[in-house]
Amino acid sequence: MYEQAAPITDNAWRSNQGSVAIIVAIMLIMLAGFSALGTEVVYAMLKQRQMESTASSAALAGAVALMTGHPADFTIETRAIATTAGFTTGTAGVTVTINHPPLSGPNTGNTSAVEVIVAQPQTLPLSSLFVSGPWNVTGRAVATAGNGASDCVLALDPNSATGVSISNGASITLSQCGLGVNATGSSALSVTGGATLTAKSVSVSGMDTVNGGGTINATNGVKTSQPVVADPYSGTPIPSDAACMTYTNKTQTLSPGVYCGISIGNGANVVMSAGVYVIAGNSNGGFSVAGGSQVSGTGVTVVLTGSGSNYATASITNGATVNLSAPTTGSTKGLVFFADPNSPSTPGSTFGGGSQMTLTGALYFPSQTVNYQNGTSTSATCTQLIAWLIVFQGGASFNSNCANTGVGTIGASTSKLVE
Repeated sequence: MYEQAAPITDNAWRSNQGSVAIIVAIMLIMLAGFSALGTEVVYAMLKQRQMESTASSAALAGAVALMTGHPADFTIETRAIATTAGFTTGTAGVTVTINHPPLSGPNTGNTSAVEVIVAQPQTLPLSSLFVSGPWNVTGRAVATAGNGASDCVLALDPNSATGVSISNGASITLSQCGLGVNATGSSALSVTGGATLTAKSVSVSGMDTVNGGGTINATNGVKTSQPVVADPYSGTPIPSDAACMTYTNKTQTLSPGVYCGISIGNGANVVMSAGVYVIAGNSNGGFSVAGGSQVSGTGVTVVLTGSGSNYATASITNGATVNLSAPTTGSTKGLVFFADPNSPSTPGSTFGGGSQMTLTGALYFPSQTVNYQNGTSTSATCTQLIAWLIVFQGGASFNSNCANTGVGTIGASTSKLVE
């Protein structure tokens, strides 16, 4: 025998409806709360992104000002950018912190880097139920200053105490280009004895020493503790030094080839036809010009090579007039002198004696010491000097108007974000 279920009364139905309504109401309140909480978190994230963007713009502006020297106080430019974006220290709890060099991260201690930290506490009512106090939202960025100009003189040795020495009243002018020194010593760049260095920029891996009446005039300042500047001609192959020809000291036109040595003196007038001249570095010496001689050539590379301890060097002295330009194409493009990277540092090569030189291209001595002495000058619009070590004892000028000459770019960099 079955019992019939009791019918659901109106009161019971209304009771169930009321419970559901309460549950739905609670859920709606919770959903609204979570939605509001999510909105607050998204707001904080957007605020942080805004701060990071502001910090990036401000750091980059500060790095550019540091590079150019305008304004002299780079922090003025940095704070101006932050203010334009709506972040001014002391307003609405904002702090804009500028560190030069950075106090944290991989660029800590880098004197060419600017660190900017933008911070502002954010009051989020619902979030405060879970986290006590306001949220401290921050944005951080680091930018490094470029050197503002390509280098036209570079000393490659990273280990020497002094990579570039300028002394004895020497006056070195780098027109619209810079000096790079990879030495890491405390006197990596030494300017003494009344000498003057004028350059667009100066980048030193170590430190500089200026005393004894020495002077450095650098448009973009002297930057120390810098990364080494890369060798733009590294890996250029040395041409073969097969059986060498002899050269007699007289007025004549020379043809490219391998020479046992080229020594031009006694008033000779020599024209070098376009091509590569390999000096084999045997007992006949290297490439020397002296005694009021005249040497000219277009599209010429003089290669100084050898073997063992017998490598060719260059010597231009005693009032010689030399007018040479490098090839603009081919394996030695841009190189007017090219010393074998295996040659020893000393005795090195010498350009001096009041020589009047117009050398268009690069003087590349990657393992030799180069001595510039006694008023050596050049009127070329593009002249580079890259050597293991460099000693200046007299006047010298270098220029970087090198378009369409085939030379490589040395150390050129622009300000950029790095963190």
